[in-house]
Amino acid sequence: MERFWCLVILAAFLTGFVALTSGQIVVGSQCQQAWSRSAAACVQNSSININNLRYIASNGTEGQMPMEGVATFKARACVVRPQIDVCGQAITQRLYNSTLCVTQVERQTILSQSQALFGAFYDSCSFPCRTTLEKDIRQCYNYVNLSPSQLSDLALARTTAIGENADQVYQFCLNRDSLAQCIRQKALACPDASRVLAELGIELGSFDLGADILCRNKGVYLSGLHCFRNPIPEVRMCFQTLENNMQALMMVAPQPTADQISLLQFCNFRLEHVNCEMQAWAKHQYQTCTRTVSGMRTELLCELIPKQCMQALPSLYGSLCSKMNFYYEDRRPYNGGHSVGPSVLIIILTTVLASVILGKALHFV
Repeated sequence: MERFWCLVILAAFLTGFVALTSGQIVVGSQCQQAWSRSAAACVQNSSININNLRYIASNGTEGQMPMEGVATFKARACVVRPQIDVCGQAITQRLYNSTLCVTQVERQTILSQSQALFGAFYDSCSFPCRTTLEKDIRQCYNYVNLSPSQLSDLALARTTAIGENADQVYQFCLNRDSLAQCIRQKALACPDASRVLAELGIELGSFDLGADILCRNKGVYLSGLHCFRNPIPEVRMCFQTLENNMQALMMVAPQPTADQISLLQFCNFRLEHVNCEMQAWAKHQYQTCTRTVSGMRTELLCELIPKQCMQALPSLYGSLCSKMNFYYEDRRPYNGGHSVGPSVLIIILTTVLASVILGKALHFV
């Protein structure tokens, strides 16, 4: 029996079990110890007691009950939740990709610990609209008589999101401002909107810019419906790779543009996809999808990328999203003889408006 318990204790040590009691490390690998110290610092830097937070996050099964009372502590802690969220995500991301955490077991352990502490804390502070916002946004599509299977901005490039025929496209473009306004209003009404929108893959303002490109080039879009509805296998593989990369990133960083390390990975994945799709169409010498349509798709993909990526990876962004890759001149026959480039006024107004709205939403959170 003694030998049995020795083996149990040894197994617990080897798997690197870590517990935080009074802010101290009980046992664990260097990876887990580093995470625990950093996590405690994230919380304490916001003037929150780590043991009290663990009590809230675990529904009273761990940690220590706050002396001031649960309701008072929770009200105070939830005010600083956004900065604790970002800090917790940043330290988990940094260690997950560090040489301290070399084994998959260690990486999965700190992910589990992050979810148990920061994820549960987020859940305890969340508002009811967190669970209803996606449904509310879907209802916005009633304005354009569409029921999209995907809500992410990338659905504009991955599906025939704006319509399957000329009438549907006309109705979408006629009512797209109402759709965008509805999405903004729903987001502004929900204090948890920034997290929910990140999970859905929606960037306020990007949808407007993407829809503007398609609606300014209706003829090009309609001529290349098959490129949206059923692209070549290589392009489908590009999207699958992007989806896999984003899912892996979101496991570590639920808000992938909130910290610098996650932002760089996010931007790199999105720009890799632009390059992947460009090469796929070129490989087929534009026989299945004309250079005109693929050029518009490249412009669309670039506009859907958050503008932070322009600053984060300026060289890569500049080379892939160069106007030379959009082939404006090829669009004249499809657009009434006009080469339809971006509307500077629309871009400026939309970007400014999106920044103001997102700023208000984050302030509200």
